[in-house]
Amino acid sequence: MARIHLAADHGGYELGRALQRRAAAGGHEVVWHGADELDPGDDYPVFAVRVGTAVVEDQDAGTDAFAVLVVEEAFAGVAAANKVNGARAVPAATPQEAIAARRILDANVLVLAGVAWEEQAWLTVGAFVRTGMEHVVDHGRRILQIEEYENAGTIEGWAVQLEPEQIARQYD
Repeated sequence: MARIHLAADHGGYELGRALQRRAAAGGHEVVWHGADELDPGDDYPVFAVRVGTAVVEDQDAGTDAFAVLVVEEAFAGVAAANKVNGARAVPAATPQEAIAARRILDANVLVLAGVAWEEQAWLTVGAFVRTGMEHVVDHGRRILQIEEYENAGTIEGWAVQLEPEQIARQYD
């Protein structure tokens, strides 16, 4: 099972805690980065940075880890989490969106709106954690371009070397 870094602001606190219980019951190692109790005056950027940083550090160390952030407004959490170097945060309201984000972007931070229905949110988290990135050269190249800009401020482009078995064969 995976390690899930989880946090929520006041707008997603109840759902975040429910997802924490479900993930732990499902055998995942859950690390809670949110407040110990509901705080109506808290701010989402703190939690976004905490989960973003934690998942990037774990993944850099080779740990199978993901982050889930539940906030009042998902788009705001995405903007904040993506400020963490190496975080690829996405909003997803359905399992299909979560699957696409993992397959195409290798997203590592799932951001949910706090008003989401618990069952739908849990299905979305499950899809996110179970799905891997497609081994498609174009996807990898694009992620490298994002990381290049994140680290160097440029996109020079990447030549991706294909192995012979990855090259489509044409038969006459």
